[in-house]
Amino acid sequence: MPNAETIRIVCISDTHNKTPGEGYTLPAGDILIHAGDLTNQGSLTEIQKAVFWLSQASFQTKIVIAGNHDLGLDPNYNHHKHASGWKVAPPPPEEAAECRRLLGENDTFVYLQHTSQVINIPSKNLSLKIFGSPYSPDRGRQNWAFQYDVETEATGLWSGISGETDIVVSHTPAKGFCDASRHWTEGGCPGLLGEGLWRVRPLLHVCGHCHEGRGAKVVRWGAEKGEVVGVREWEDPGRGSKKQSLLDLTGGRRGLGLEVGRETAVVNASVMAKSFGRGGGGMEFNKPIVVDLAVPCRER
Repeated sequence: MPNAETIRIVCISDTHNKTPGEGYTLPAGDILIHAGDLTNQGSLTEIQKAVFWLSQASFQTKIVIAGNHDLGLDPNYNHHKHASGWKVAPPPPEEAAECRRLLGENDTFVYLQHTSQVINIPSKNLSLKIFGSPYSPDRGRQNWAFQYDVETEATGLWSGISGETDIVVSHTPAKGFCDASRHWTEGGCPGLLGEGLWRVRPLLHVCGHCHEGRGAKVVRWGAEKGEVVGVREWEDPGRGSKKQSLLDLTGGRRGLGLEVGRETAVVNASVMAKSFGRGGGGMEFNKPIVVDLAVPCRER
């Protein structure tokens, strides 16, 4: 791509209290993106552990969002919403406030809660506009954090993403793209697909939530709302080998390339390899997905 800078983005999600060295390692890169579910229940102790290791991670910029398991970060969490649902109580009010303060006031990373921020990459003389959101669909009638009704709330939620966004980070996948799950046939959100990604057409969408959906695709958009006219699959070079799980979007000899404004790379970066309570056995881990992205040079 002419007049572009290449940046390396290390993508992870759904670490569920596991730190680097506990089942996975963090490769080097320019940017670290964590797409939510830092913890299992969002207690103050869990949040403190997550904030500590994120603060220590060595990247020029770090982007962090919450997920449905991070209960203490959702000021509106209600564990009585569904009578038959999961009933883990949130932290006491003073501890929940401290959880939110630890994330919101940390100066070593950027915490986004359905908000956008322009971040700078000093070594590349480059800036990127990034949108991050912790929300995921209320599909199972369970009492999770940051949940919404797909039928009545998705349009309003995702139509607010700025059209000039370079990277979208959401806990939920979009419907049909890296959203395989043992809990649901398709765990992703149709509103995020049409109101968000199709309209905005970011260079990169990073998500998690659906552990079995881990992987990446390059999606080519059509003219009609939500229309997809092509999908290129990613073959993980790190599967069954010691190589990194590298997604090369620079258009090099082995790269997939990316047509700006027509295509979006979708990455589900779940570190946990399977859903909790499913399949028996111990925990299984995926490698972080490393994205080499060519970003057009332009003035903000």
